[in-house]
Amino acid sequence: MKRILLFCTLSVMLLAGTTSKAQTTLVHYWHFNTAAFAMYTDTIQGISADFSLIDVSKAKILYQKQPGTSSAYATYIDTYTVKPTTDFDTMNWRMGQTDGMSLRVRNPSDSMQLLFYIPSTGYKNLSLKYGTQGSSRTSGMLLQNFDYSTDSGMTWRTTGLNLIQDSAGVISTATGKPAFALVNINFGTDTTVNNNPKLVFRITFSGNNTGTSGNNRFDNITLDGDSISTHHTGAVTSVYAQVKQLSVFPNPANDNINMVFETESTKVFVIKDMSGATIQSGLISGKSSAINISKLAVGNYSILVQDNTSGELSGAIFSKN
Repeated sequence: MKRILLFCTLSVMLLAGTTSKAQTTLVHYWHFNTAAFAMYTDTIQGISADFSLIDVSKAKILYQKQPGTSSAYATYIDTYTVKPTTDFDTMNWRMGQTDGMSLRVRNPSDSMQLLFYIPSTGYKNLSLKYGTQGSSRTSGMLLQNFDYSTDSGMTWRTTGLNLIQDSAGVISTATGKPAFALVNINFGTDTTVNNNPKLVFRITFSGNNTGTSGNNRFDNITLDGDSISTHHTGAVTSVYAQVKQLSVFPNPANDNINMVFETESTKVFVIKDMSGATIQSGLISGKSSAINISKLAVGNYSILVQDNTSGELSGAIFSKN
């Protein structure tokens, strides 16, 4: 009976919630530090997010020809090793990530579009951020032009954007060359971007965009948002109703909670307080995992874990001493 009651309590808590304590949450994150590739038109593949609270297979970045471009058009996309002393890539680091790899979008880019597929299911008050750098002022693309789509790219608009254009990096006083700079995009009062599984952000390029050399670099791309407690409806509700009980020990705990799983696969975890507000989230992997909860206040919490391979959800309630 106690096991059934715990499961039911967890299910109710996940499906209910409050809008009064919504908290900004990291929804998607690309850091590229485990990436190494070069891809060419027309075989460029989507780059999945390194972290996603929704689905890493649906949060993707794609460098794609614009409709109507000649089949003879050729360019490519690859990764670039960031140099801390010359690139100054300290922008928007998350989850303990630091300097490493970045995404490099190559010229010619005059007929290309860089698409960020950023589903916002369950989130509002969205903020898209990334660090960017041009390879030079004479060859790298000078301007990034922004718009977005709420219908998977069928139509495009700039209605809510706080920025519709940005230069690719700033000139470093140390090197006289472009260094990484932070771009921060929000969608203003356009509520159609909220709770939207079809949201896409687009960048096109102008200025120094027709040559065969030069590039723009992107790193630490994130989407943040406030959780919408009422979004667990329809198909999502049916998924949450199937949450499996997760064994968490020790319980109560002081510094760490431990969990054992059946698979080695990567998993996303979310810790919520009793009001339903997200307190902590991140990635874990392996059959045995530990999460540090030393910074949590004394009280009761829930943890929800989703397997990135199978999609299976498991959860539990635990206490922090």
